[in-house]
Amino acid sequence: MSLNFCVLASGSSGNCSIIWTDKTAALVDLGCSSRYLLENLDILKIPSKNLEVVFLTHAHMDHISASGLNFIIKNNVPICTHDNVLKDISKKYGDKVKRCLNMPFSKSFEFKDLVIESFDVHHKDRNVSRTLGFTFSHYLDRKEYKIGYVTDTGKICGKIINNLINSNILVIESNYNRMMLDSSFRSYDNKIWVLSDFGHLSNEDAAIAVCKIKKVSTKEDSLKYVYLAHISHHHNTADLAIKTVKEILSENNIKNINLLSTKRKQKSQAIRIK
Repeated sequence: MSLNFCVLASGSSGNCSIIWTDKTAALVDLGCSSRYLLENLDILKIPSKNLEVVFLTHAHMDHISASGLNFIIKNNVPICTHDNVLKDISKKYGDKVKRCLNMPFSKSFEFKDLVIESFDVHHKDRNVSRTLGFTFSHYLDRKEYKIGYVTDTGKICGKIINNLINSNILVIESNYNRMMLDSSFRSYDNKIWVLSDFGHLSNEDAAIAVCKIKKVSTKEDSLKYVYLAHISHHHNTADLAIKTVKEILSENNIKNINLLSTKRKQKSQAIRIK
């Protein structure tokens, strides 16, 4: 028996992660191409036929691509997300979304040997009306292991913190460095949105959130692994994100967290529990 997790891609060009156990395999978002997905499933030795559901956070193309949607339809893999997210996707892809299998969605439910909870995060624009975060829990020898997942949000509020308490594995965005953002070629309006409460998190924001979650968690092995996700290609670097978060964790006397950076077009380190 085991719980396994891997970020396959993370960034503005595509986001996709996979959770798999002895009984099921589930994707979180599918913003990459079907070819890229199949290549990485092969590396992880997970047959594509084992995929049973895709949990979607929101409708931006880097989280559900045209190729990803075609894969879902072709392989009859159900989508599980809020109705608002499906409506947002329909605005982009039209009737194609009607060909998808939709799994009944609620804030808390069980799927095979996973317990899933969803919650709202702060990420909106004219194309996206709602964005979700998720937690995925799995029991091994009667002990709960939990994955927290928040890739896009403009801020981390108390409700989000409460949902992520005691996550053994945490995926949290560390999108930008403020100086790099200010000096980038992006338009003024885009920069204002990124900096807003409905845009993205800075490296410092991510670090402060990790500190808060760790301090209120009660389990000794909480936040054993933290993936820094959605690292901007133009406004950040993986090394800078890791360095900034490490420094703030150290200042807060927080230890024993394995920080992992994610990549846009290369899978990150896979984690196996048990």
